[in-house]
Amino acid sequence: MTTNVPHSDTDFDAVLTDNLRRYAASALPLTTGILQLLGTAAESEARLAAAEAAFPGITRLTGERPTALLVYRVTRGNIPYATFTTRKAARAKGEAWLKRPLPEGASTGWVPDNGDEHADEDLVMFGPGPDDESVTSIRIIVLRLLVEYDAEAED
Repeated sequence: MTTNVPHSDTDFDAVLTDNLRRYAASALPLTTGILQLLGTAAESEARLAAAEAAFPGITRLTGERPTALLVYRVTRGNIPYATFTTRKAARAKGEAWLKRPLPEGASTGWVPDNGDEHADEDLVMFGPGPDDESVTSIRIIVLRLLVEYDAEAED
């Protein structure tokens, strides 16, 4: 039952192994229904993990309060080009726009607007000289997607 999809703290391989051990010790009647239930639970856990990997936060939506999900919009100049569910994907798109190869000794890096983990960021080219730094026109803008309207939320 090994899967390539990451999953939460529940390790279904361990649960299955434990149930098989209990069955072997005659402490658990392992019926077809129990096996089907374990298989369905493992499949559901894998689907939730895949959804969480594709859209972080999606599996923690509740009806108790408005929840927001983050998306990352890549812009070049003031023109939006693509929106991604992960910063990693947005960065990859932004870096792909740079002309390759870079000048010898040059490197790039993403510089956030501030210390906030959800800050917008600019793609910056450094070098080749020690004081050479130039901001490219490529930027990632972090957008909050709200699940529902909250009149009391900050604009």
